[in-house]
Amino acid sequence: MAYYATEEQETVIVYESATKLWDIYTTVPKHIKRLKNDPIASISNMEKDNEGKTIGLRLKVAKLPSSYIFNR
Repeated sequence: MAYYATEEQETVIVYESATKLWDIYTTVPKHIKRLKNDPIASISNMEKDNEGKTIGLRLKVAKLPSSYIFNR
């Protein structure tokens, strides 16, 4: 299995008020690469294909950097 099909790729950033944490989940290759190369928090869950390629990533962070914009 390679990356998810383009129609299935998503990046979701949710603020959890109860824990005061940002929950980030992505299956977009560009976003996965950015989060792995410039980690802003410890990765809590990494989904890999049968070849070991990261195809999904989830992490939680207390403070989301204001410069952290995914649409560049």
